[in-house]
Amino acid sequence: MTDHPLDQLNLHVPGSESANSTVCIKMRVKFRRLRRFFKSKSKSKEVKPIPSNQSQHSRLSFQQPTRPYSIISKANSFPSGNSQSTYTTDNQLTSPTSDNQSTPSTTVQENVLSAPFYISRTLEDIFDEDVPRPTMKTELPQLQQRIEMTQQLVYCNALLLRDTLSPQKSATGEAAENGATFILQEPALDKTELDWLKMTKKDPMEADSLRWLATCVVEQFVADANKDSSKISEIVALGPVLQKEPYRNLLSTFIKEFDDGRILDVDMLQGLVQLVQSASPGYLEPDDLVNILKIVRVRLQGTHQQSTEHSYHLTLAVSRVLDVMAEHKVQDLDRVLEHEPLSDVLSGLKGSSDLYQLYQACYAFQALQYVPNDETALGAVFRHTIGVADGLTKVSAVMKLDLTSALEGLVKLQEVLGETAEVAGSVYEGFCLLMKGGRGVFDSLKEAFGSGRRHPWYPAVKVAYAFAQAGQLKDLKVLIVESPCRQDPLFQWGICQLLGEIAADPAWAVSARQQSVSLLGHLCQHDQNWGRDKSIKAWMFTIITKLHAASDQVVSEAAHSVLQDLTVKKSALIKHPYPLRARLPLPSASPLLTKVQNIQYLEHDLHKYRLHRLKEAKLSVYISPMAMANLQAHDDELFPLKEKFQEFLTSERQVMLILGDSGAGKSTFNKHLESELLRTYTRGGPIPLFINLPAIDRPDKDLIGEHLRTNNFSEAQIQEMKQYRQFVLICDGYDESQLTVNLHTANLFNRSGQWNVKTVISCRTQFLGQNYRSRFIPDGTGHYTRQATDLFQEAVIAPFSKEQIEDYVKQYVPLEPRTWTTKDYMDKLTIIPNLMDLVKNPFLLSLSLEALPGVTEGKQDLSAIKISRVQLYDTFVRHWLDVNSRRLQRNVLTREDRDMLDQLLEAGFIPMGIDYSTRLASAIFEHQDGNPVVQYIHIKDEKSWRAKFFGPDSKTRLMRVSSPLNRKGSQFRFLHRSMLEYFLSLAVFDPSSHNDHEFAMHSGTGSTDAALSNAESLLFKRSLLTEPMVIQFLCERVKQHSDFKKQLLAIIEQSKTDVNAATAAANSITILVRARVLFNSANLRCIRIAGADLSDGQFDSAQLQGADLRGVNFARTWLRQADFGNAQMDGVRFGELPYLEVEASVNTIAFSPDGKIFAAALRHGRLITYDTTAWTRVHQHKGQSLVLSIAFSPNNQYLAFGSEDKTCRLWDTASGETSLVMEGHKGGVNSVAFSPCGKQIASSSSDSTIRLWNSETGECLFVLSGHRAPILSAAYSSDGLKLVSGSNDRTIRVWDPKTGTPEADWVIPRIDGPRVALSADGRRFAVVTGSKRPKIQLMDTNTGEKGLVLDDDAERLTDIAFSPIGELIVSSSGSSGDKTVRLWDSSNGQLISRLLGHSDQITACTFSPDGLQIASGDLDGIIRLWEVNINLSSSFTQKRAAKVRTVAYSHDGLFITSYHDDNTIQRWDSSTGASGPILSSFTYGVISVSISPNDNWFTSSYGSRNVRLSNAQTHAVERVLLGSSSYQVGNMRFSPYSRWFVESVQLLDLESTDEQGKEVDETADEQGKDVDDTADEQGKDVDDTADEQGKDVDDTADEQGKEEDETADECRLTGSVVFSPNGDQIAVEFLSSPSRLRLFGSGVTGLRQPLKEVCLSDRLRSMDYSPDGQRLVLGTGAYSALLWDLQSDEPDVKLEGHTGAVYSVAYSPCGKWILSGSEDKTARLWSGEDDSWSCVAVANGCSEAVKSVAWNPVMPMEFVTGSDDGSVRVWRISSVEAGDVSICMHWGSHIGRLCAADLTFKGAVGLSSFSHKLLIQRGAVDDSLSSEGANGSNEEEIEVAVA
Repeated sequence: MTDHPLDQLNLHVPGSESANSTVCIKMRVKFRRLRRFFKSKSKSKEVKPIPSNQSQHSRLSFQQPTRPYSIISKANSFPSGNSQSTYTTDNQLTSPTSDNQSTPSTTVQENVLSAPFYISRTLEDIFDEDVPRPTMKTELPQLQQRIEMTQQLVYCNALLLRDTLSPQKSATGEAAENGATFILQEPALDKTELDWLKMTKKDPMEADSLRWLATCVVEQFVADANKDSSKISEIVALGPVLQKEPYRNLLSTFIKEFDDGRILDVDMLQGLVQLVQSASPGYLEPDDLVNILKIVRVRLQGTHQQSTEHSYHLTLAVSRVLDVMAEHKVQDLDRVLEHEPLSDVLSGLKGSSDLYQLYQACYAFQALQYVPNDETALGAVFRHTIGVADGLTKVSAVMKLDLTSALEGLVKLQEVLGETAEVAGSVYEGFCLLMKGGRGVFDSLKEAFGSGRRHPWYPAVKVAYAFAQAGQLKDLKVLIVESPCRQDPLFQWGICQLLGEIAADPAWAVSARQQSVSLLGHLCQHDQNWGRDKSIKAWMFTIITKLHAASDQVVSEAAHSVLQDLTVKKSALIKHPYPLRARLPLPSASPLLTKVQNIQYLEHDLHKYRLHRLKEAKLSVYISPMAMANLQAHDDELFPLKEKFQEFLTSERQVMLILGDSGAGKSTFNKHLESELLRTYTRGGPIPLFINLPAIDRPDKDLIGEHLRTNNFSEAQIQEMKQYRQFVLICDGYDESQLTVNLHTANLFNRSGQWNVKTVISCRTQFLGQNYRSRFIPDGTGHYTRQATDLFQEAVIAPFSKEQIEDYVKQYVPLEPRTWTTKDYMDKLTIIPNLMDLVKNPFLLSLSLEALPGVTEGKQDLSAIKISRVQLYDTFVRHWLDVNSRRLQRNVLTREDRDMLDQLLEAGFIPMGIDYSTRLASAIFEHQDGNPVVQYIHIKDEKSWRAKFFGPDSKTRLMRVSSPLNRKGSQFRFLHRSMLEYFLSLAVFDPSSHNDHEFAMHSGTGSTDAALSNAESLLFKRSLLTEPMVIQFLCERVKQHSDFKKQLLAIIEQSKTDVNAATAAANSITILVRARVLFNSANLRCIRIAGADLSDGQFDSAQLQGADLRGVNFARTWLRQADFGNAQMDGVRFGELPYLEVEASVNTIAFSPDGKIFAAALRHGRLITYDTTAWTRVHQHKGQSLVLSIAFSPNNQYLAFGSEDKTCRLWDTASGETSLVMEGHKGGVNSVAFSPCGKQIASSSSDSTIRLWNSETGECLFVLSGHRAPILSAAYSSDGLKLVSGSNDRTIRVWDPKTGTPEADWVIPRIDGPRVALSADGRRFAVVTGSKRPKIQLMDTNTGEKGLVLDDDAERLTDIAFSPIGELIVSSSGSSGDKTVRLWDSSNGQLISRLLGHSDQITACTFSPDGLQIASGDLDGIIRLWEVNINLSSSFTQKRAAKVRTVAYSHDGLFITSYHDDNTIQRWDSSTGASGPILSSFTYGVISVSISPNDNWFTSSYGSRNVRLSNAQTHAVERVLLGSSSYQVGNMRFSPYSRWFVESVQLLDLESTDEQGKEVDETADEQGKDVDDTADEQGKDVDDTADEQGKDVDDTADEQGKEEDETADECRLTGSVVFSPNGDQIAVEFLSSPSRLRLFGSGVTGLRQPLKEVCLSDRLRSMDYSPDGQRLVLGTGAYSALLWDLQSDEPDVKLEGHTGAVYSVAYSPCGKWILSGSEDKTARLWSGEDDSWSCVAVANGCSEAVKSVAWNPVMPMEFVTGSDDGSVRVWRISSVEAGDVSICMHWGSHIGRLCAADLTFKGAVGLSSFSHKLLIQRGAVDDSLSSEGANGSNEEEIEVAVA
């Protein structure tokens, strides 16, 4: 045996079989180099072992780049340095302090053992090859097999986890980034493991169930009150395979249990440490380790002087935690709070007489040196590797620890740390002297403790444990004999511990354990440098003796073999009272797993349910829908609905409402959603449930429970799911179930102990009322159970785009053999008029695809086919019945069925089928109130009405199987809800027997079936107002069948005398109004239509005297000149409230918290309060200063107001007296607010401060400074804990009102607006940003994070307010061009409604406390009150109408063209009002538009000063006429015969203008000739003066280039241009001072030689020639129109009556009437001749100026007006007795608001005072019409008057 260990190792240098060396020569060179290094060091000085605190638990299972290197190995990885074997008994050695405990005599002998020792293995034979690392392997379960023990669960999850890891990923540099020291190379899986993984992958549910089961075990442990040692051992074994959430839950539980325990629980402590050691990457946070260390340190500090055993375990725990912290590079360990206190505690242990405890303390002290550093112990080793730039990278790259690099690094580290130790001085030297003196480790540790230096034995021991953990036992042996610090007794202590743990751990291979014992024996007996210290020798003897006493026979025999050659005295053994185990032992049973196994049965049933639903939810065609945020969103604001749903799932929201029209695809999306959720379902995850609401009897009572019972789940399972599971509840058909309750609230979802649910509810848009959200928004959980709008979101399914339609067709075509291709279908859908618009509805698309081949068969001109929605249903139903009749004829039937089929075919199978479905639909509504699901069980229902439709008789059965019905068990329903409604509409009117079933042009004649007026018909028995789709179908019937319209009118007429026709009449008139039938001038006297919906209807001059109008909805209805005399008007709704009129401008307004008081502060300092029950004034306060802001106290008793006089005052609302005056501000008080408790008032001022006042004493509590400019608003959060302020310094600040201090780091800079409003729940605030084009920015009050931006075309925002009950926001605009109150939805940023009506700038707006009303005040002293629910759009999307600039009739009077300021041109049918846009490729910068009289052309001028001449039929631009280079083009006019065209200062001849747009020739002869030719072409005689005019032009041609008219340069065209009727003159206004009107001959191109000129004192706005061309009527800015006889020198007649500028004037074709449109919102009709004219009638009702008027050139007494309110309205004049003239509106567009001008209601019964006042304010009169004024049409039948 040689002296140096390397000499022994040289006998067996690793050869080619070694994983770490492939060339023997290289290894020998390295070893010789190491020997020379040691010899040189020994010559210069003795090797001095560095005292340190070697720990046995230096395990290297630290964080890796992904999951741990191997959870299979990690779960049973080799124990950490100081850990002790699980399977070793605790009482086999004697404690050094207890003499009465003896070692068993069979284990230890006082004398030399009898048998001489014979070493069975040489050093070369020990660990001659690597072995697999310890793993926990058990029998793998089959699919769906019950897991019997926790070890099996760990093994399965470890395999699954390893399979998910990418081997390539683990080899990347991510290891270094995650603090990983090395990465272990995984052994290959065996065939059994691979086969099991392959089998498991086939059923993803199996893998999910295994992961979920592990999570359940964690949850069981957390909930278990009795956490004994067996449960702790069981749960800790699962730690390495857990997912992050359950792992952290488990870790938190361990920390809490240990920290809360009064008595130290050693198992809990060791479990906590073991759990930390097994953490996967990313699971631990630095704070976790710091907190655990602190808890253990505190417990150690209070324990070490009381219990040596407890101190040992706590010190051991400290060592392990520090090891983990060092490897995680935790650098934030506070040196003062943690590092130094821990050092002091450890230093205090050096007086211990317990060697084990002292060693652990020393080890922990050494480990502590690495924690605050940025380099781990192993990192230090590899950094010093000779010739390796980055040892860590190298190690990671090969994915294996490298022996050579490790030894080189340790050599270098030994040298570096040795030099460092020398600098330290006496500590290191003293330790060496102690060793030379024969003193043991015990004394060395005491004196060397706390040197504060790093020592090389610590990383050397960690490298050794790393090799062991990797299974590289061959390299471990080399490291033991070649380590540069191998003579250090602390290194030897740790290695002995390591070998003992390998031998004691049954998880290792038997050979590895035996060889560990052999290596211990070899070191003890044959290594001269090993065990020189007696304590080390004793430690080795102790370990071998304990192994000999082990119950494991293999290890015991190996230890016995070693002991035979050793002389071991009992006194030489180290007494060891502590268990020597590496980890907690696994219990023989699995108590936690056993408790949760019963959940497996639930999952099994869920699995069966899942498979069943996946089969049912299969869709043959599916197109992912797009959606809008709400009903008010624009068509271009779409998003994928599925993505929005995914956002919903991950958010805190609880209810998602999906809206859509009938057939929009809601149910299809829901089924697809269910299918996707079922496919991705994981065990224990959210359970998707699709519930058809109509199929549930009481969906408002235990909805989920009833559904689960229906699907055969037991009560125990239901309760289990209720307590522990989450659901995604998909509720389909809310509208079909006729529900009005809030399902979320009624079922107590998400309440304590109730169902944990995310709810998706679908509902048809048509089913909803105004305030529909209240049916779906969950209730909050606060003291006041308001609805929590932040828990709700909605989406509206958008119609299909053309691309989606084509995708649908592509999926549809291959479903079955077809002769048509996708292109064939798309061609037909595109060519047939209106069909592409119809099939944007998915259900209608499916109907169309089925019907199209038959419909188009034999048709040549597809463009002549017209299709509506109801026609699609007609065709589909006929097609369905035809296909089924042929199917039945082919089938084998019984004789009875065959006979019945023959009879049905003879009678007409299709009509019989339609009749069957129609009767069924009627019965469903009659008996089930429209619930579409019919359940029929023959034995129970054979005598019920259901038997008529589902009984077993042959006829009924054949009809049922042939009808468009679905069957599910005993439940029947139509294919779609809309199909049920379609057949119900057929019960009202069935045209099937009168029209072809194909798509064809309907003749207008339909059924005159007397059944319609039968009292037993559906129209008489049931109100259809709750069935909007039925009404929609019937509306289309009205448009297609004039006789149906007549029948409905007849029913209305019948109601006058038949009280039983009231319901039918209400239905009829509702249908007609929805079909846009106009009732202007209709005789509706005494009709009975109670409850009808007439909203958006037109009833101009309608006679409604004596009518029963109770409960009728007149919202947005045109009622001008209507007569309601003696009508019954109880409960009539107009959608608006009367406004309040005050004597000065309104400055600010507010409601009291209880809503009973309303206050308004006026500009002259007056403060007024109203009683809101009757809206009467209560008190009036007249102050000396302008009141800037007001706020009510929470108890309604006081009103605080801030004034311009720098004070804040408190006003008693009961007495009207001032009770407090709070002074202190140095500027005006812009804002006041009460705290929610009412004890504090906040006032913000122009002095840049906020003052907080005691509301009872008026004492100033705090002055809040920080803003640098006037503060305009301040508001408290709902909990009173925050105060938010906005200032002109462009910042938002948040304050603590309790302390008066600003919130730290809570200042939002660069906010352009100072207005701030807080939401009712305090979670958000809204701030006005920007000044030129302001917006509303939503922000989070907790984080300051910016949210949605509310943006419209507002010019200036003056106020904003949140709704107290929901997500609505109201804002007001205060500019001359924008007087609008806007209603927003803050949940999605969409504009809901623009509330128009103010005539002056709006200054303030607010909500009532119940959120149902909005008040707004303006500078004109008007306070308007709006009903919120009415202005929440229901089925109509509100769009702002663009102002109308001009209107004009076509030459034949059939059409009207209107030009709008949004650069659009509309074409209207003058008779019906039907319209469509005229397309133009230019939609920006249009200045003026003109239509040629022959309707061939229209021109548009642009900012480029050019004019585009477009074809009026094709809308294509055919010419570009070059405009003036000096002036922008203003108004333009065509000559009467459409040849000449005038613009600016040019006259253009369209026939002489080439395609490039050159001007007309300027020669006199040609111009005269052109005029003559024009007259000839039009068939008119040209006066001889044309030639003279041509000559005159010729004479002046040479002079046109000169400045003859010196004033011409000072004048330019303003837009007032008009041709005389015969085209021989042009009247042009030039802008000058004064205004000049010039007359030119039509041949004068330069417009510089006027025939006549007149100067006007007033601004000219418009003009028109009389039909004879002898007069001009001039509209002026002086509120009058002038008449100018062209024979005189100036206008001589003034038409007065308007109260605003006259924007437009027009002579009637007969010359007897003049029409004028004015800024005063009216059009006046003037009658007269020569110099005598008077106003005979006024057309009123417009809400903005009337900008344009025009007469119908063909139909006398008809004219059109265009207004700034966006409306185009056609009026007709009727002459009556006594010569009176009446104007009645024929039709109008963009009504959009209530019009009651000149309405009369004398004697009306039941009209509320509010409605009475409202009508008066809208221009109604309560005086009856005189008998002379009775319209002659009053005695006519309705149909004569109705359009």
